[in-house]
Amino acid sequence: MSSFQSVIDILKAFFLGVKEGFTDLINWHKPARQKPEEQEITTWKKYLIYPQWRFWAVQELTAQIVVVLVLLILIREGIGEFRYIPSESMEPTMKISDKLFVEKVSKIFKGRYDRGDIIIFYPPTKATEGKDVLHYDPFSIFARLTGLPFLPQPEAYIKRVIGVPGDKIQVRKNQGVYINGKRLYEPYHHSSTEFLPEYDTKLIEIPEGFYFVLGDNRNYSFDSHYWGLLPKERIIGRAAFLIYRPLNQKPSVDPAEFNKHFES
Repeated sequence: MSSFQSVIDILKAFFLGVKEGFTDLINWHKPARQKPEEQEITTWKKYLIYPQWRFWAVQELTAQIVVVLVLLILIREGIGEFRYIPSESMEPTMKISDKLFVEKVSKIFKGRYDRGDIIIFYPPTKATEGKDVLHYDPFSIFARLTGLPFLPQPEAYIKRVIGVPGDKIQVRKNQGVYINGKRLYEPYHHSSTEFLPEYDTKLIEIPEGFYFVLGDNRNYSFDSHYWGLLPKERIIGRAAFLIYRPLNQKPSVDPAEFNKHFES
């Protein structure tokens, strides 16, 4: 058999494997595919020597890869994914290199985020000098959907939702965050003046579909007080819980608690 014909057969096996992979997902209880008849050589070399075994191996491997990738995408897009903290912007709540689980169930069924939620998102273009970190070619989309570590992944930020649609929000230097004229109670700062903002913002009314986000480490965070409001469609998911912290320290305050507390 010529080399050209061998390549054609491998391509046929590949595309048939893709088809079989999707068939396996739909009809998962169907019988296993029939193997070729055994030949004189039964070791791994048979996949190189016998065309029928080579065809079967490519088809079977491709089908299994398709199943794994589809399940991986469904889990990442429908349930959640793992991330780590790359900077100090969320201290004292989260430390550099903390591992966390980002859930996406609320994104699908709830469709909105509450004040106090810690979210992971792709930065808007205003935060990246007009350059979008998201690319929409097939390869980039595949990389984002699968999250495979050996593929290039776009940069993502992690911040806390401070302002939600309908809020009138303002940050006041050395005072704190004011929402609708009342100071926001932020227990994760543990009443420390270290985290009081050293800057002012103008009064902002948040429209539908946008959020105002800040890092807990207020003066060491590149967030909405620099680049403005975050569009909802840039959000990846909500940080649900920490997986591991090298210093064995855990947050002791429920982030949802301050949603119902304001200081006069």
